[in-house]
Amino acid sequence: MDASSPPLVRLVNPVGVCEARHTGLAPRLDTLDGKSIAELAVMDFARGVFLKKLTRTGQTMPFLSETRVERGDLVTLIGSEKDVERAARSLGYPDRKTVMTDMIFVGAGIFLGGMLGLLTIVVGGLPLTLTASGGALIMGLVFGWLRAVRPTFGRIPESAMWVFDTVGLTVFMACVGLAAGPSFFSGLQKSGLSLVLVGLIIAVLPHAVAILFGRYVLKMNPVIVLGACSGAGTITAALRAIQEEAQSELPALGYTVPYAIGNILLTAWGPVLVAMMS
Repeated sequence: MDASSPPLVRLVNPVGVCEARHTGLAPRLDTLDGKSIAELAVMDFARGVFLKKLTRTGQTMPFLSETRVERGDLVTLIGSEKDVERAARSLGYPDRKTVMTDMIFVGAGIFLGGMLGLLTIVVGGLPLTLTASGGALIMGLVFGWLRAVRPTFGRIPESAMWVFDTVGLTVFMACVGLAAGPSFFSGLQKSGLSLVLVGLIIAVLPHAVAILFGRYVLKMNPVIVLGACSGAGTITAALRAIQEEAQSELPALGYTVPYAIGNILLTAWGPVLVAMMS
């Protein structure tokens, strides 16, 4: 599995393109977890295959020979059909493209999320609840983790994910705009441009402080810091823009964990902040 070799074999044998998840299902996976690409490349199953892409939690990751493969990673291999199949069996589980959606998996996540959102906890006389959307988000994170570590179930085609991620998000934002439009302009008339100024400060200041702190105090790579800020703001479009500007997939390394934490905090703290300001 040579990370630097050109994948010319794809032109000769396109049937040999396969995606395999490093899952822990194969007998030898306990010894493979955390191995670098260079270490995997010298193993017997790696003969005749080339690493085309490494995907972690849905994000394409940059890779070098020192990059370590973790459980749940999706590796795209190229080579002859028999070589790719052999490598896929040794790495874990072949994750083949499909047009079928596991509706039981999706439906169970939505149902359990809705039930979780019905729960209310009273703290200091203040009722706290995740609501149905917050519960669905939490269960989405849980089910997404289950899919990552045990990808034998819960298949959703990439095209369906694109619809949910792009079209669904666009429709959601349009509905939010339609609902907030009248109150926004009425608030603008009452508060004037100060409302716009406060909104600008709230949007820019936390990210500016985070970038300066990560760059000069933590000594982090600037593009990783920018990826973390886009994740904390739960803005996938910002990550795409940063990757295009940097011409690198490196910002994705800082995106995933802040994105999950940001989604949880935005949902959980919404009712608390509203109650504090009312």
